[in-house]
Amino acid sequence: MYEIAVCDDDNVFLSSFKGMLEDALNARKVSFHLSFFNDPSALLQAMDNGSIFHLLFLDIYYDSEKGIQFARLLRERNDKTDIIFMTALSSYAAESYDAAPLHYLIKPIQPDKLDTALARFLKKNVPQNLHLITARGHFRTPIRDVLYFEIYGHNIVIHLADGGKESCIGTLKELEGLLPKHTFVRPHRSYLINLEHITKIMRYQIQLSSGDLVPVSKNLYHSVLNDFIQYANESSISL
Repeated sequence: MYEIAVCDDDNVFLSSFKGMLEDALNARKVSFHLSFFNDPSALLQAMDNGSIFHLLFLDIYYDSEKGIQFARLLRERNDKTDIIFMTALSSYAAESYDAAPLHYLIKPIQPDKLDTALARFLKKNVPQNLHLITARGHFRTPIRDVLYFEIYGHNIVIHLADGGKESCIGTLKELEGLLPKHTFVRPHRSYLINLEHITKIMRYQIQLSSGDLVPVSKNLYHSVLNDFIQYANESSISL
């Protein structure tokens, strides 16, 4: 679950942004908890009291103080929390560079711009490794090296990019819960494919970087194609 904080002194904005953010996170099937603050000092106190946040949406300017100053304080404390600045004035962007923000959102915030910002955050925070108990013991591999998973009954075969195979006991549904969101796609009830290794989607088959062909069911073709297009678009974003 991602712990996300939003800090802005405009309650009207907070109310509308809450709904927009919840919709965007739910659309991406992300598990999250939101916290809201009206000024950086309240947010800092919460963090000093032990609250840990993975992502901060922070208004750049508050009447007599700047959110930039708060962000700089976090960096001075070696806090690595990702920060997305929100501002009505793009001129503040250059001034906030040393606070190492992940992204900027210009008010009024548009849903598609928010989704782009979330895509950057989720891509940056994708788990890098998969750890499973296989028939031969503990198995750990970079997720990018997994081509696809194939299930036979309750036995899952892990097909790797180097041609190797491993196997474990479980279900694809359980496995999906361990994998980063929007990195794997389920084109068929017996397969779970790494989107990174898809090279071509045909009407009834998916071609992988290894040359393997995996079936795609008629009912899932369009959703798989949409997931692949979204993944391809997000992969082209420069962080």
